[in-house]
Amino acid sequence: MANNYQNQNERPVGDEQMIAYCGLYCGACPSFTSGKCDGCRTDSKKSAVVYKSCQVRPCCIENGFSTCADCTKYASTKDCKKYNPLLLKIASRIEGTSRSKGIEMIRANGRSNFASYMEERGWVSVKTRDSVLNKRLGKRMDE
Repeated sequence: MANNYQNQNERPVGDEQMIAYCGLYCGACPSFTSGKCDGCRTDSKKSAVVYKSCQVRPCCIENGFSTCADCTKYASTKDCKKYNPLLLKIASRIEGTSRSKGIEMIRANGRSNFASYMEERGWVSVKTRDSVLNKRLGKRMDE
C-alpha cells in the first residue's frame, strides 16, 4: 500500500488499496497522506505505527485475505482475539470509533464502496459517536 502517488489528487476515490487489513482507511490518515507512513500493506520501514505488534496483518497474509472481511472463521471480528487487543478496545472507546463496523460495512457493501464512503467523510475508522476529546471541546462528530 505504499504511497506511490505523486500527489494525493492522483489517488482515485474508492481505492481499495487504501484499506488496511483490519478495516482502517489509510486514504484519510494524516500520517499516510503526508508520506510519513506507508501503511501495513508494505514491508517498508515507514509502515504503520503498530505494525510490529499487529496480529491482524500476518493472519490476513497467511490466509490470503484482503481484509478481515474475507475471514469465515468468525461470524464477527468481536470473536477474534487477534483483532481485539485490549489497548485497541480502549482507544476505540475513547475515540468513538469502530474497526469492526468497518469490516461489517466491507462485508455488506464491498471494499470499493467502503473506501468511497470513508474517503467522502475523511475518516480513518468508522465513527460511532463523538469522541471523549470532542465532547470536552464542545465539537460534534458531524461538524
